Amino acid sequence: MNRLLRSSYILLVSGFCSAVAAQNGTFLGMPPWQQASLWPDRIIQNLSADPAHEIAINWRTDSTVPSTIAQIAPSAADARFDAQAATVIANTEPLYLNTAMVDGVAMAAPDNFGLGVVHYHSAVFTSLQPDTLYAYRVQGADGAWSEWIQTRTAPTAGPVKFAYFGDAQNGILSHWSRVVRAAFTKAPDARFFLHAGDLVNRGARDFEWAEWFKAGSFVHASIPAVTVVGNHEVQPYGFKERRSERVLSHLWRPQFNLPQEEALPVNLQETVYDIRYNRDIHLFVLNSLSGDSESQANWLDSELTSSDARWKFVTFHYPIFSSAGERDSTDRRDLLLPILQKHSVDLVLQGHDHTYARGAIGQSPERLALGQDSQVDVMFVNSVSGAKMYELKSDGWDSYADYGVTLQKAAENTQFYQIITVDGARLTYEAYTADDQLYDYFEMVKGNSGSKSLSAGARQTLDARRFSNTADYTNAPPL
Repeated sequence: MNRLLRSSYILLVSGFCSAVAAQNGTFLGMPPWQQASLWPDRIIQNLSADPAHEIAINWRTDSTVPSTIAQIAPSAADARFDAQAATVIANTEPLYLNTAMVDGVAMAAPDNFGLGVVHYHSAVFTSLQPDTLYAYRVQGADGAWSEWIQTRTAPTAGPVKFAYFGDAQNGILSHWSRVVRAAFTKAPDARFFLHAGDLVNRGARDFEWAEWFKAGSFVHASIPAVTVVGNHEVQPYGFKERRSERVLSHLWRPQFNLPQEEALPVNLQETVYDIRYNRDIHLFVLNSLSGDSESQANWLDSELTSSDARWKFVTFHYPIFSSAGERDSTDRRDLLLPILQKHSVDLVLQGHDHTYARGAIGQSPERLALGQDSQVDVMFVNSVSGAKMYELKSDGWDSYADYGVTLQKAAENTQFYQIITVDGARLTYEAYTADDQLYDYFEMVKGNSGSKSLSAGARQTLDARRFSNTADYTNAPPL
């Protein structure tokens, strides 16, 4: 079995067994951190469409909590800052973990038998002040409160830092947890965390989401998340002749509180959206799995045309330029690349290929190699934060040379997180390994005309990491 297939097989099998049995075959049952109760858990904050004035949150309880509330107050040095708290009534919806509605028909949800019904709650705090520290808490049953959680609304201008993660997917609690926590340690002042799809391996499996929420712990509640649908967030439901087509996990929308775009079809709501973070930053999120790529492309083109933000970021799961194995997304590239180039999108953040690859259209690798500035049009990144790894394409991005793209840095067998900082006309990009070593770095400066100058900077980065010069992945113990 080759390395790619062997690695994937070990991860998939061990990921399934870890929820039910120890290595010696002893039945372990449901972990206590998966079981819903009267107390709120899985608290997560998402960026709203107006993050300078709103905070959007979700949380979960068991089904005995029919309704509940959340509270927010400006944070202050006073011990009893909560005397100024305002109360918001939550929206509550039941989620039947055992079944999902597919085209109006109840279908069996894989791997969730016996879990029953839970309640997901959501709230949006509105009329807030920009760049202001607030504390909020959420309630389960009457009196069953979470802790007060501090968070800050978006600034209207000024420096902004955020983190970006490729696929978590496998070994989420055992291996991905160190990456998301390392990112928080490196950048506790990050304004949001962006997850570019495949947050879990099987999107309808509650146990894997339980791992994802536990791995991020209070970070999910403190720093807003931007979540992107990957191919592992969609899957078929039911069995045999009642088996459905691949559809979005029934856990997706109840768990997250994402912006809704009225101009888009219902099936794209809360999977395709944009966030004007502040004067400088505009973020666009696409759904690579919807089957409705043309509607998304038209929407993206229109929104980019009307945006006057200095920096524009687009994120989706399937890469424009694949970096692993024999993968490719020809149709998506033909549809989206002209739009990305037309609007000179600054940074395209992707996942899926379980490798690291970063390069651009319009740059001069010769000038960068000499430490000189180079012009750039669109920068592309594929990254991975979880433990499943693939081999790089043997020719890198050479097969895409006709598009004018140059691969600047690549890696195998390495978990990454990326820190991106926008400060006026300057963008700084840092890619770190899980043990906080700087692997990739560049600076981009944008002139008043919109032209961009790319510099490799003077900071020392690691040499190329490949399967051939890193730890033997195939003989590692199972997750």
